[in-house]
Amino acid sequence: MMGGEMSFLLDKNRVDVAKERLRIERAEYRGEDAKGQAFHLHAGSAVQQSSAQPIVRLNDLQAEIQLPEGPASIVAPAGSYDLNTEQVAVNGQIRFKTSDGYVLNTQNATVDLKSRTLQSGGAVTGNTPMGVFSGNKLSADLEKRTVSLNGNARLRIFPKRANRR
Repeated sequence: MMGGEMSFLLDKNRVDVAKERLRIERAEYRGEDAKGQAFHLHAGSAVQQSSAQPIVRLNDLQAEIQLPEGPASIVAPAGSYDLNTEQVAVNGQIRFKTSDGYVLNTQNATVDLKSRTLQSGGAVTGNTPMGVFSGNKLSADLEKRTVSLNGNARLRIFPKRANRR
C-alpha cells in the first residue's frame, strides 16, 4: 500500500448482483412548486429495472401539497413514472381530498407533469362543498384548476350547502 494505491480482484461468481438498477424503500421527496406551495411525496418503494427501461415502478403512493385554501392529499396503491415523457400512470383507486371539502375518487389515471394535466382511466365520483358529482371519465387542467366530466356526467347540488358560501 505504498503511495496510497491498492488493487484487488473480484470473483464475479462470488459477488451478489442487484436484480434492479435502482431500488429505494420508503422514498420521500419534499419541495415547492413554481408557485411556492410546499409539497411532500412518499412512496413505500420505488424500483427501476434497468437503465434501458425509463420506467420507475412506485408502490404505496401518498402526496400532500399546501394550497392557498389549505392542505390537499392524494393516495394511490401503485403507479409508474416514465422518465422520458414525465408522466405518472397510477394503477388502481385514487383518492384526492382537500381541507375545504373537495373529494375526488377515480381509477387508473395518468398525470402529465409537463402539461400539468390529468386523465382518468375510469369512472369518477366526488364531493364538493355544494354537492356531489359523477361521470364516466375525468380530464383536468391542474394549472388552470378546471375539471371536465365526460360521459354520463351528473351533479347534485344541495341548496342549503350552496347558500352557505
